[in-house]
Amino acid sequence: MDSRDRFARLPVVIASLVLLPVLLEFLAWYIEGEEYDTARAVTVVGVIVTLAAVATVLGRIRARLPVLMVAALTVTAAGEAVLGFAAAFGPVLWRGSVPGELHGLVTTGVSAFAFATGVYLLVQYNRGLYLPYLEAGMGPLPTATKRKVIGESEILIRTVPDIGPAVEKALGSCVSMVDQDDLHFVAYYAGGRCCFYTDVLDDADLAHFFHDTAQEERRELYLKAGNQLNWLTGRLNNQFRRIEGGILIRTVLDVERGALYLYWVDEARYLVGVTLDQRKVDVADDKMARLVDMIRGHFTLPPINQRERPPKPGGHLRSVVPRSEHWPESGS
Repeated sequence: MDSRDRFARLPVVIASLVLLPVLLEFLAWYIEGEEYDTARAVTVVGVIVTLAAVATVLGRIRARLPVLMVAALTVTAAGEAVLGFAAAFGPVLWRGSVPGELHGLVTTGVSAFAFATGVYLLVQYNRGLYLPYLEAGMGPLPTATKRKVIGESEILIRTVPDIGPAVEKALGSCVSMVDQDDLHFVAYYAGGRCCFYTDVLDDADLAHFFHDTAQEERRELYLKAGNQLNWLTGRLNNQFRRIEGGILIRTVLDVERGALYLYWVDEARYLVGVTLDQRKVDVADDKMARLVDMIRGHFTLPPINQRERPPKPGGHLRSVVPRSEHWPESGS
């Protein structure tokens, strides 16, 4: 049974653990003919039905579960705060009161939900399986834009304001490496944010690589992927400490249409690169390695990626099973 099926069973669990005792209480009330507080029963059933409905939604939308859990927790906590205020000050301010059962049930439900949310997220985080949405932590994106023509390539450059001299040198190195043949996009991150990126995605020769996403949308996706890959690399480093191999300095996502690279520069800096052409994955990879050593030199750090290897005959081509759509060339 997959994760979706397990979460789909949450309403059944809630009903069996909570609703069944209430139904038995109703039955005993009917058989013995005793008086029963109908308002309290309706309140209990209403809360249970609400919890079951929330559980059903969470079970059906598995991919957004962490976001939904946090959003639902925020809403329920706000509602409980209003209810608590009414229970505490109602008799004084407007001579009204909140039933103790209702206040107790809501408080218990919010506490249980908060506890379950915390346990779930902690377990997933410790397993290294929960990749959060990190857009909020990316900081302001580079907006200062200029274009530069080098040879046949028109290069887009976007930076944050007031970058230092060393970062200016790093930018110059990245601009010198990107072109329309192989390395098509490079972003530089420092202190948890992107300081600049440069690319040739608007080049007319690369237009056939864009089908369902435009160039600007692709840039945004690359920047987000770089932020998430850095987080994931940190989680992997924690797990790899026991093998005593050092930290990850290079991560390559070799996809069917090109590749995405993450290269470690130092503890506070890293690079993200992209090639759209599957045939140039090795060439772009070597460029990224040389680029990192150049940038480390700007910060008076020794090279870490120097390596020599003979070129492969025929490049980095591999067969891809044909799909319903036809790709003129493989591109990321």
